[in-house]
Amino acid sequence: MTRLHTTAAIYARQSEDVAEGIANQKKRCTALIEARGWTLGKVYEDNDTSAAKERGPGTAWHQMLTDLKPGDVVVSVDIDRLLRSTRDLLAITDTGARVLTVNGEIDLTTADGKFRADMLAAIAEFEVRRKGERQKRANESRAASGRPVPGRRRYGYETDGTTPRESEAVVVRRLFTHVAEGGSLRSAVGWLKAEGVDPAPGRAWTSRRVADLLKNPHYAGKIRHLGAVIDSDAVTPVVEPELAAEVVAILSDPSRKTSPGPKPRHLLSGLIHCGECGTPLTYMRSYICKADLSHVSILKKIIEPRVRDEIAKAFIAGGPDLFPASPNGSNIAALIAAHEKNAAHVAATIADRDEGLVPPTIARARLIELRDARLAIEAELERARSEKGAASALLDIAHGLLVKSEASMAEFAEMKDSVLASFDALDLDKQREIVRALLYVEVRSGRDISRVWIEHKLATHLNPDAQEEDYDAE
Repeated sequence: MTRLHTTAAIYARQSEDVAEGIANQKKRCTALIEARGWTLGKVYEDNDTSAAKERGPGTAWHQMLTDLKPGDVVVSVDIDRLLRSTRDLLAITDTGARVLTVNGEIDLTTADGKFRADMLAAIAEFEVRRKGERQKRANESRAASGRPVPGRRRYGYETDGTTPRESEAVVVRRLFTHVAEGGSLRSAVGWLKAEGVDPAPGRAWTSRRVADLLKNPHYAGKIRHLGAVIDSDAVTPVVEPELAAEVVAILSDPSRKTSPGPKPRHLLSGLIHCGECGTPLTYMRSYICKADLSHVSILKKIIEPRVRDEIAKAFIAGGPDLFPASPNGSNIAALIAAHEKNAAHVAATIADRDEGLVPPTIARARLIELRDARLAIEAELERARSEKGAASALLDIAHGLLVKSEASMAEFAEMKDSVLASFDALDLDKQREIVRALLYVEVRSGRDISRVWIEHKLATHLNPDAQEEDYDAE
């Protein structure tokens, strides 16, 4: 018997986010509740949610099952809005609630209602499976012909999956260029968040999401099919295939640090050296030698302006010729290939030793050779990455600088301000790469600023020794 003061909840669901879909369902359910003279209770909404998949914690369905008590009433437009499997039917039956649909009442507390619900749930489950089989065949056909399969909209593309959405495509290109030029995933996420770049259709920008985006062949005009990557005539590429291949190679590098540790927060931390023992100085209120606290230390406000002055001098003295051509990305790819080949040789040598094909002494000697070769490759990779990261930033600043062979003090000051303004506009990672590429800095014992020894790596004619040689030649 229906209670005199019945409160009925509404459950509305749609698989795709269609305008007014949920609103129309709630309107029809509310009209039925009012016609019965009931009171409208809580409304549960699952928008853009498929009932064919498990609706776990975080969904309105899960919350509704938690809230329902025996004798409660749930109203939905139709049974397939509420459930699509016998599993869902059992879940809502266990609550002891009554179910009413706009297209007919189903009382799960009676044998007749339970029987009808069983049949409807089984039919719905059959339709879901048959639809899935048809969709799978259609997707296989689309993929074989080079067309992307339907699904959630991919960042950088329209809903058709083939046409770039230019407002997002520019961000994608910037991400690829950022990593190709030595930028980290962490710093990429940093500027995405700092600039308020909309993460839609994803929920947020994370290093994992950026890595997945950069490894996706779709952006180079390719798709995955049966475990292989094939060219697609349908997909318009957002980036050049060569750039995409280079970035994939960088991210797939087995020697790449996936957990780089705490991000440096100070310009010169780890980039300047102790004049007593050569240990890189670490910032702890001042730059200090952690190997021996009695060695050297120097305040940030003393050394950083000096280093910035030398950076400005290097740019003004070198201009656009300061840094040669940017290191070729193919060099990094070749080094990564050599690293993978080295690992394969190690595995083969160990296998031959274990099978008795190679004497242990010979295998050990071979493994030592391979280890030394691996360390050399990794050192070269680190150098190439460092140069790659600094190259673009160096060139951007240098090419925008008008260098004069003879300049007045006022003109020199103006050029210096221009260089340092461009330098300050870079993120900290790029600033540190420029310092690493341009200068070797050492802090020696003493009290005045002369204890800071700076050697130019590129603008070598600015070094004291080079200036003395020029003087002697005269």
